[in-house]
Amino acid sequence: MAKHKRKGKPLGKRIFGWLHLWLGLVAGIIVVISMLGATIFVWEEELTNWWYSDLVYTSEDQMTADVLPVSEVFAAVREAYPEKSFTFARVYREADRNYMFSTFKRAENPGWTWASGIEYYQQVYVNPYNGQVVGHIDKKRDWITLSRYLHQTLLLKHDIGGQIVGAAALIMIFLALSGLYLWWPRNKAMLKRRLKIKWNARFKRINWDVHSVGGFYTYLLLILFATTGLVWSYSWWSDGLYRLFGSDPEKVFERSDPPEITGADQTYAINMAFEDAKLKQPNWYKMSFSIPRDGAEKGTISARLNYKHESSWWETTDQYRYHPETGEVVHTFRHEDKQLGEKWRNSNYAIHVGSIYGTPTKIIASFCALFFATLPISGFLIWFQRRKKKKRKWAKNPRVKARSSLKEELA
Repeated sequence: MAKHKRKGKPLGKRIFGWLHLWLGLVAGIIVVISMLGATIFVWEEELTNWWYSDLVYTSEDQMTADVLPVSEVFAAVREAYPEKSFTFARVYREADRNYMFSTFKRAENPGWTWASGIEYYQQVYVNPYNGQVVGHIDKKRDWITLSRYLHQTLLLKHDIGGQIVGAAALIMIFLALSGLYLWWPRNKAMLKRRLKIKWNARFKRINWDVHSVGGFYTYLLLILFATTGLVWSYSWWSDGLYRLFGSDPEKVFERSDPPEITGADQTYAINMAFEDAKLKQPNWYKMSFSIPRDGAEKGTISARLNYKHESSWWETTDQYRYHPETGEVVHTFRHEDKQLGEKWRNSNYAIHVGSIYGTPTKIIASFCALFFATLPISGFLIWFQRRKKKKRKWAKNPRVKARSSLKEELA
């Protein structure tokens, strides 16, 4: 009996296979570097609290019944760093946490790298019980911060690195969808083989299974992390997502015109705003507190509180803005009043780094980032092994050898 000829791949799979291969090779090195940075950066807060524990936490013997007014803590950090501008503080509800103040200044003549665009970037920690400045983290050289910008910009300046990483993220979305199309089995028997990794096989088969089967199980997460990451690369992407959620990009996060600053003493207003914000949201666990910069003609005191909301799928925050001299509330922006697009944007960072639902989702995000870093490598090995196999076939085929010899003679 004559043997049945094996059917070749459909045209669609050949086209998408070619695109999947070459786009994967083009974006591969960028994906590997960026995802390795992401694997570390997912744990930024935990790593910072551990590595710099002597700055982040205060010992029990330095804690008293009451903390100092926040205006005095601001005054302490400004006195310790008179050449720097401090307008932002981050405060945690835990009694043993020091207040963190951030200061940043762009370089006047930035080069090609991320660090060259920064004159200084520091986080200063102050004991809120006695006003003692504990020390600071130089974010320009901090390895945890560098892992973030390795992921976001490949340590290049944002205008360059952000575009490169953004382009790679767009390619990753295509690779996830095309990979699903290429993975899709023709029958049930093939489906069973493509849903599990054959660990007792040779390396070549294991590598193919890890790439193919692992890619199938994580393709939705790859698309999720890529789409949330593109927000920082392309404004047109975030505007499109706003519209997808039914929000006008021009009208989200609208704010009223801030009040004028006459030059009156702001001490009372700062302290009042800080204490009032904590009372407005009793379930808060983190507050981002900012005051107007020195010499500003207009501005507000702002308190943004993160809190747990059992019935919400989103990251929940309320924000209150206060008059810089009277301490009166001039704007309230609560979670329940936000449009769907605003709730998404407010949660986008937490979704991207996996902190949206705490440690379990962080573990998933970290594992996925590490796995995504291996996909270009396993994909390259698949291509390289197939290429070697084709060369061996040609070398064993006398007709191919004859054609090759003829070409050499005619050359």
